[in-house]
Order: sequence, then C-alpha cells, then structure tokens
Amino acid sequence: YEQMVQFSNQMMQKHSVSELLDDLMDAVIQISSADKGFLILMNGGELAIKVARNLQRENIADAISQLSDSIVAKVVKTKKPVIVSDAMNDDEFAKAKSVMKLKLSSIICLPLLEKGSLLGILYVGNDSLTNLMTEDTLRSCTIFASQASLIVANALYLEELKLDNKSLHDKLQTMRFGKIIGTSPQMQKVFKTVEKVSQTDISVLITGETGTGKELIANEIHQRSPRHDKPFVVINCGAIPENLLESELFGHVKGAFTGAVTDKKGRFEAAHQGTLFLDEVGEMPHALQVKLLRAIQERVIVPVGGTTPKSVDIRIIGATHRNLEDEIKEGRFREDLYYRLSVFPVDVPPLRDRADDVVQIAAHLLRQIGQELGVTPPELTQAQAARLKAYRWPGNVRELRNRLERAVIMSRDGRLDLELPQEQVKAKAPIEPTAEAPFLTESRMRELERDNLISALRHANWRVSGPDGAAELLGLRPTTLTARIKSFGIERPRAQRGRPVRN
Repeated sequence: YEQMVQFSNQMMQKHSVSELLDDLMDAVIQISSADKGFLILMNGGELAIKVARNLQRENIADAISQLSDSIVAKVVKTKKPVIVSDAMNDDEFAKAKSVMKLKLSSIICLPLLEKGSLLGILYVGNDSLTNLMTEDTLRSCTIFASQASLIVANALYLEELKLDNKSLHDKLQTMRFGKIIGTSPQMQKVFKTVEKVSQTDISVLITGETGTGKELIANEIHQRSPRHDKPFVVINCGAIPENLLESELFGHVKGAFTGAVTDKKGRFEAAHQGTLFLDEVGEMPHALQVKLLRAIQERVIVPVGGTTPKSVDIRIIGATHRNLEDEIKEGRFREDLYYRLSVFPVDVPPLRDRADDVVQIAAHLLRQIGQELGVTPPELTQAQAARLKAYRWPGNVRELRNRLERAVIMSRDGRLDLELPQEQVKAKAPIEPTAEAPFLTESRMRELERDNLISALRHANWRVSGPDGAAELLGLRPTTLTARIKSFGIERPRAQRGRPVRN
C-alpha cells in the first residue's frame, strides 16, 4: 500500500505518457516480485505491447515472443484476473503451446478496466520455480491494477487531448482565410464571395449581427484587392456625434465652426487610392446620407465650410447590423443610397449558426490572449468545447473573446474558469408546440429543469465540482448548482445514500 501511494504521488508529477507507463510497470514488478512485466493496451480494437520491462528496469527486446497467448486470451474474454502459480503443472494451461514453448513457471495477468471496458492488460511472470506467484500477490496486484487503470486512462486521455489540440492547430493553419477562421459551409461560402469581389472595384455592403467580424471581412477584401498597398481607412458612423460626423467624413477648412483652427482632411481624403470602410452605415443621420450618396456617385467631396470640390479615388465598403430594407420602409435610410452601397452584398452568418467553427476560433483566441497577457492559457476540456458549441453566442465572436479573456485571467490550477449563462444554451431537441400543448407551464419547466440537473449529476457520478463535474457540464458555478439541488430537494438514490452529493 505504501508503494501504491508513493507511485500515485509520483504519477502526479509525470507529463510524459511513456515515462508514466514505464514507471507503472516497474512498480508492478516490484510489488509482485516478478522477473519481468508487460503492459498491453487496446489500440484500435487490437492489443499492442506498450511496455516490456525486467527486474533491472530495462526494456525487453522481442517482447511478443515471451507472452502466453492462451492466458492473455482468457483475460480478454473474461475481463477477470488470472493467476497461474505453476504453469507447467496447471490443468488448464500446461498443454498450451505458448506455455510449453516458453517454459513458463508463474504468471499473473490482470485486466485494466475503464467503466467496464477493457483498457489493457498487466502481465507479470517468473521463469523460476523458486519464486512462484501466490494468492496474496494476486490480491495486491489486483488492487494496484484498479489504481493503475485510473492513472493510465487519465494519461491516455491527456495525451489524446494534446494530439487533438495539435491537430486542431495544424488544421487552423490550413483553414485560415487571412485573419479569419472558419471551416463551416457558411463561412466557406463567404470566403468564395470575398475572393470574387476582391478583384473588382465595386461597392460592397457587409451585413451581419454585431460581433460577427464584419470589419475583418472588409479588411480581407481590401488586402486581396489591387488597392492592398494603399490605405484602409475605417470610420464607425454610429460612434461619432451627428454634428461631427460630416467633418470626420469630408474634412473641414479653418474657421468652418468653433474649434476649427486649422484645415483638416476627412476620411475620404485619407483613403485616397485605397478603401474606405463605413462601419455601421445604417446609423448615419438621414440628412447626411444625401451628401454621402453624392460623394460615392461622383467621387467628389467638399470639406465643411469650403467651396472647392476635391476628387477622391476610393473604394467604398459599408457594413451594418441593421436590416436596411426595413429601415427604408420606416423612412430612416435612403433607398438610392442603399442600392449604391449594396452593389455586391456579403452576409456574415452569426456564430450560433456555425457551431463547428466555435472551438477552432476559441483555440486561436486562447493563444492570442495568452500572448497578449504573457501567460500560457489552459487548454479547453472536451466538456468545455461541447458547451461552447451549445451556447447561442448573442454577442458572436466579440462575446467569445471577452468570455475567454476573463476565463484565462480567472483560471486556476491549470484549468480554464469558463462561465456561460445557462439561459443562452441551445436546446438539444426543440419542443414543437401542438394544439394540445401550445406552451410549457411553469410547473412543467421546473420539472424539465429538475430532470436536467439529475441527468447531469448522474453523468458526473453525483460529483458537483471539479473536472467534468455536473457544474461544469451545466455551465454553472458549483455554489449555484448546490443551491438549485437544495431548492429542488434532489437527493442521491437510496442505494448510494452512503455517498452524499460531493462538492
């Protein structure tokens, strides 16, 4: 038992799976007083020897030739430990070809199980008749194998996560579209549209919800256009007061208004021979829309307070989160300006409609945030990745970055402290209203919430907090979940009453 505790503590410090497996095998050989030991793991439905060690902690060459096929086969079939104290005189195995060929003396073969599934096999043996295995040895090794199963499963799980992250990183490098990340069909369609329109000089109107990355799309159009080496000038039409917006767009001359102490160039002039990006153009005051239309049509501007027209050579890209056709009907946006801007429309889909992109974008943002903060950010767990995909993201990519940035800052013990409001999680199976049940009553909603809490607790083996605990699965704080458990009067089933709900 002391060796087991010591081994477990050592494993907490290991980062390499190969080191962990070697040390595991050495520990089993020591506990069993065996001459040699083998760790065999399932790999794609087939058994493969991962470690072959002897008493001197040396790797064994040609390991496969030293195993008894018949004994291994029995453990695979029954998933139960097998001890053969004297193989050459054993009624069941003495006549097995592998036993006779190897002249085996004493063997213990133990299954490594994870949730009832065979993870692998621990195989230790002696060739000498003077040191035969006993039932006491089997009991010690069986207890150790149970502990080893957890350690090996977690190590392989972490290794798989690292490989998944590397694969994801490699995939990101191949699926980038400039600074934009997206592998979903919706974004691939946007990328193809951008490639086509970039080579022209026509006006583009980019539509989409706030935070979807409309400015990134506009910048990509500019970078892929013949004007890529000229200025890309941005102005947010909704962020500048109406009395200053005209001056920001067209410039002003000295004395045009109080505070105009010098001539000033506007964004149109600053973008000469390049691209002018009119972000949130739907917020522009109606009176100023007439002057914008004239400037776009004639490529001529007149600074505020000036009389001399100035020619400008620019490409116009507009963006808005509003439905401009509805704005036209309401009289808030000019129809002629809309058609002048929307020669080539590009619609950017919201993040909730491209769940396959969310985890890729999150992985990229985590690395970016880590570089900005000068830290190595924790990696996403599988449970967190699933929650990211299930969340609705009303604020789109901007919200995703904000939540990840906070999660990195608040992370502790090497884990990302990611919080997502439960009310924005997409339902797995939307409930269609019927004539008999046009809506859910409050009591039915509470019943569904209670069922959801119990389901998560069962999945987490009634563990509230910690990695893959019910709180993490539900996207709640452990304290919040504990309060809800109490409010619903949820208790562990009678058969498990001895083990209360754990924090």
